[in-house]
Amino acid sequence: MVDSNLLLAGHVVIILSGIFIAFSNNFLSNQRDRLLAGLTLVILGGFTVSTHTWWFHNKYHELGGDIGCSAFGSFSCGDVLANSDWNTVPLLGVPWGLMGMFAFALLGFLALSVRKEHNAKWVKSYLDVGYVASGFGILIALYLLYVEIIPLEMTFCQYCSVAHLADIIAFVMFMKLRKLQGTDQWDLEASQAATEIKAKNLKKLQRKKNSGFVKPITRDEEE
Repeated sequence: MVDSNLLLAGHVVIILSGIFIAFSNNFLSNQRDRLLAGLTLVILGGFTVSTHTWWFHNKYHELGGDIGCSAFGSFSCGDVLANSDWNTVPLLGVPWGLMGMFAFALLGFLALSVRKEHNAKWVKSYLDVGYVASGFGILIALYLLYVEIIPLEMTFCQYCSVAHLADIIAFVMFMKLRKLQGTDQWDLEASQAATEIKAKNLKKLQRKKNSGFVKPITRDEEE
């Protein structure tokens, strides 16, 4: 059986790959594509790790006892995820892992839609929704951190922490995309094309103004 912390490293690698692509100039041709590609990977990592926490939760309630979630130091995901009192969403009664899956699925839909149609009219609205949704996720992460510190007496879930980290990174990337959208850097090719057209039109206008105009010859030029 593969150690659960080794599996956790796989989720982390996906998220780190997204960060590297988003903030490196060695990939893709422009900042918009890099941010969107990186954001997609970060969200994918958040979705997969949330799926894993949901799987641990279901495994405990089906089998009971050890759910194969390794513990080290203050981190013991088994004690957190197996706790029915705190590992459920208030009012809804569903596991936090399942809620995380839905949240990252929504963020993924927004990111992929913007990546496919980056000049659509709804792009700004989608980026705003992603920014607000991921920001709300940070508030939830703070609440769950409180649960781990106080009611669960400093018992932390490493899988949950990675999911929270993915949400925070997604929030930062959505914020950067919102700032980039609407500027020339959002679509460099279209911006350059517009600049070239403007320059050509300016030249045509200048030639039109100068048509039939004969520059007077000065005395120095005559000599």
